[in-house]
Amino acid sequence: MRSIRLTLLAMLCSVPLAHAADGKGMTWTKLGHSSAFGIDQVGCNGGAVDGCNPYQGDTSCKNILPVLCVKNDGSPRPPYTATPSEFYDGWLGGQITTTLPILGDALRSRSVGDKLCSSSFGSGWRMAEFHDNPSGGWGFRAYGNVRSSQHYWVAINDQPANCWNP
Repeated sequence: MRSIRLTLLAMLCSVPLAHAADGKGMTWTKLGHSSAFGIDQVGCNGGAVDGCNPYQGDTSCKNILPVLCVKNDGSPRPPYTATPSEFYDGWLGGQITTTLPILGDALRSRSVGDKLCSSSFGSGWRMAEFHDNPSGGWGFRAYGNVRSSQHYWVAINDQPANCWNP
């Protein structure tokens, strides 16, 4: 475990820091957990006081937060009720977890986030993305039980709301 942390630290320290528009990246939160199914609901939580901004980012890239990681393994959907709809609360088809906290400015590209996830958890793990919900965006459910007390760095592929955006 110590060697993984040292490798990650060396990887992150050897790259120039990113500079996002207005210095902000998008973050998500845990919206709920179903112990009956062993799944979490995570999402943008737009509109809330501490909600995310998928268009310009919502959190200073000077903050140190975990990266939300996903592994799409084709897990069948449990019989949960999507709220308000599958578009906002679809099934990922896999698992989620989080990395150790990282400075947002160290996320200089999507591939850095992906490598952080795969080096921390193994093959098939990558950084979560806003559109990982196959029915839409804004949120999804997956197997896991991430912490509910903080936000997580999440990528978005069609907006300048990442810490690596110019």
